[in-house]
Amino acid sequence: MPLQVAGLWLPLAAVLLAVAGILLALHRRRAVILTSLGTALAGALLALAVTVTRGITLDDLPATVSRAAAGAVYDALTHALRVAAWVILGVGLATAAAVWLLRRRRSPAPPSPSK
Repeated sequence: MPLQVAGLWLPLAAVLLAVAGILLALHRRRAVILTSLGTALAGALLALAVTVTRGITLDDLPATVSRAAAGAVYDALTHALRVAAWVILGVGLATAAAVWLLRRRRSPAPPSPSK
């Protein structure tokens, strides 16, 4: 039961803290870009962790267990986690790129010299 509760509240708490940090930042665009890149990094690390632990898990199996069957079970159990990791990575990179491009597009033009 505690893991089910944490599974619901921890992502919500992370989003609320990120939004609060962005709202309190002096340079909000930079804060959004850095928060998005941090989120993308977290997604990449999660995808890497799932891949690495798959190998570790399958290497620790006894010789009597079918490695292919265990791999299929592991993949089935971690499929949603892998999809979430790639979505987190993609959304983080897309958000950072969008804010960066909007920042470049909206940068103020230098003042024209007056005579």
